[in-house]
Amino acid sequence: MDAKSISGSQSNTETLMPSKDGSPGSIALRPTLFTCYGRTISEYRLSGCQTMGRPSGDMMPDIPIHAQFISRKHGVFTTEDNDTCYIAASTTNPTKYKGTELRPDESVELKDGDELVIPWTDNEGRDQSVVLVYANTEPRIHMWRDLQKASRDNLTDLIDRDSFAAWWRQNKDNKDYREAVFFILDVDDFKRVNDVAGHNAGDESLKIIAEELRNAVRYETQVSRWGGDEFVGIIPASVEDAKERLEEISKSIGEKTAEAGVPISVSIGYVNVHDVKDPGDIVEMVELADKAMYNIKHSGKDGIAAYEAED
Repeated sequence: MDAKSISGSQSNTETLMPSKDGSPGSIALRPTLFTCYGRTISEYRLSGCQTMGRPSGDMMPDIPIHAQFISRKHGVFTTEDNDTCYIAASTTNPTKYKGTELRPDESVELKDGDELVIPWTDNEGRDQSVVLVYANTEPRIHMWRDLQKASRDNLTDLIDRDSFAAWWRQNKDNKDYREAVFFILDVDDFKRVNDVAGHNAGDESLKIIAEELRNAVRYETQVSRWGGDEFVGIIPASVEDAKERLEEISKSIGEKTAEAGVPISVSIGYVNVHDVKDPGDIVEMVELADKAMYNIKHSGKDGIAAYEAED
C-alpha cells in the first residue's frame, strides 16, 4: 500500500521469488509492515528507505502513524531485496524491540514475525501502544490481512464503527483537530433505491459514497460506515470550511451515482466537535449530528444542516 493511504486494504505486495527450500506455502513476498493502533490495522509495502512517524502539516512520512505521542520522524526502515532493517530515531517514546528500548541510531535486522512496540500512557494513565509487525512470508501476510479485514466493513472497505470510535478517542486531542466537525450522512429514500433498482444497485451506490468520502478526507480513518446507509466522519477544519467540503461531497455523490445509473441524494447533519460536552463521546456526537440531519429529512431532504443547541 502506498504511504498516502492510512488503512486501506488494497495491497501493493508482490510475489518476488520462491524461498530457497522451495516448499509450498513458504513463498517469499515483498517485505510488508502491518501497523496496529487501537482496532485499526494498516499495511505498507517495504522498499528502499522509508520514514515512519506522525504526519504534521505538509510533511507526510512514508509510513504514517496518526498518534500525537509519535515523533514526526520516529524511525526509518531500509529494505534491500528481502532484507529489512529498522533504525531508531531520537524520540521521547523510544521504540522497543524484544522488550528492550532501542537507542537513537540503533539498527536491528528484522525477521518474519518480529514486532516493534511503541508504548505510551494516555491522559487517564492507561498504558497504550502501537505495534508494528514485520512479515515477509505468505502465511503471516495472509494472517494479518485476515485480521485487517475483521476491522473493516465488507461492502465498502471503510473502517467499522468500533475502529472509528477507537481512532477518534486516541486522536481527538491531536493539534490537527483544534478545529473539527463531526458529520453523519444518510441516503435519501434508500429503501426505494433497493425496491426499484435492486439490492445490487443499492450496494453499488453505497460503494460510490464510500469512495467519495475516502477521496474527500486526508486519512481513511476519518470516515466510517456507521451501518446500513449511514456514514460518519471527521473533517479537521473550521465550521465554515467544513460546510463547503460537505456541500462538495454531496454534489459529487449525486453526480457519480447518476453516472452509474443509480442517482441518489443524501442528507447530512454536522456538529462542531468542541460544542459537544465530551468530544470523545462518539455516541453524543452522533445524536447531535443526527438531530441536524433529521431536520433536513423533514424539510425536503437532499441538504446539509448544522446542529443548533436548544435554548
